[in-house]
Amino acid sequence: MAKARKPWRKKAMKFYGIEQSPFYMLQRKRDLADLLFTSVRALEGMTDKSVPHYEYWEEEKPDGSMRPLCRPHEGLDKAQSRVAYLIACIKTPDYVHAPVPKKTYVTNAAAHRSSRSFCLMDIESFYPSCREEKVLAFFRHRMKCSLDVAVILARLCCDKGSLPQGSSSSPILSYWAYSEMWDAIFAIAEEAGNIFTLYIDDLTVSGQVVLKNTIWNIQKEIHKHGLAIKVKKTRWILDKPASVTGTIVSTEGLRLPNRQHRKLAVAKSEFSKPGGNRKKKTNVLRGRQAQAAQILNH
Repeated sequence: MAKARKPWRKKAMKFYGIEQSPFYMLQRKRDLADLLFTSVRALEGMTDKSVPHYEYWEEEKPDGSMRPLCRPHEGLDKAQSRVAYLIACIKTPDYVHAPVPKKTYVTNAAAHRSSRSFCLMDIESFYPSCREEKVLAFFRHRMKCSLDVAVILARLCCDKGSLPQGSSSSPILSYWAYSEMWDAIFAIAEEAGNIFTLYIDDLTVSGQVVLKNTIWNIQKEIHKHGLAIKVKKTRWILDKPASVTGTIVSTEGLRLPNRQHRKLAVAKSEFSKPGGNRKKKTNVLRGRQAQAAQILNH
């Protein structure tokens, strides 16, 4: 089974409209199993909620709170990775910068280079708040899968009623399950003359002026879909450089944040010291330099 998975991972991705997706109008469980390089019996096992399919743990966040994480077992992980790959091949609107191939946190920030006013928001407990019924509705109504195929896909990609934080399919499904909401937010920002970009659960709205009423309408749209903004982390920035998804945005262009300058300086210092693991130090320095160049040369 593992050998059969290699070719699609190595091939360059081909992008297509939603109606060209192999999931579109998928009607039979056997066809789904073939598409995911598995069997109907294995799919039924992976979607049996009476059996544990994940390892769970917590990691401390910078603010001291704990972030619940999980890791799917090997068979489920492969199936979710296949779903993620196929869904990621569907073309998304230009405002989506993650999780989208060929786009990055830098392209997300670069979209706001001409702006002087910013509002930066993110969604509270994002993946745990992305409900399984939304994923089911995506496969059933947007993809037009049969009910039994849609149910299997939703169960395959969700855990405890929501998208698991640790699954490869969660990022792209978090967009498609709520695409109606994201499109409505884009329309609200566009009508106000603002730029909107989405980087998973990071929302950036910018322009010459960003009105509180615009953000209020966006927040209402988010609440309508059962989600909420992290109010305490919402940032308003006017006439000064803004940190957008880890990149400093100013009217003069993109700059490295201070922490990236420090990491690059440390990498250079370590590289210049004699001894140690030269290969590792070289790789670290090259990685830091490439990361910096991605921002400065954009």
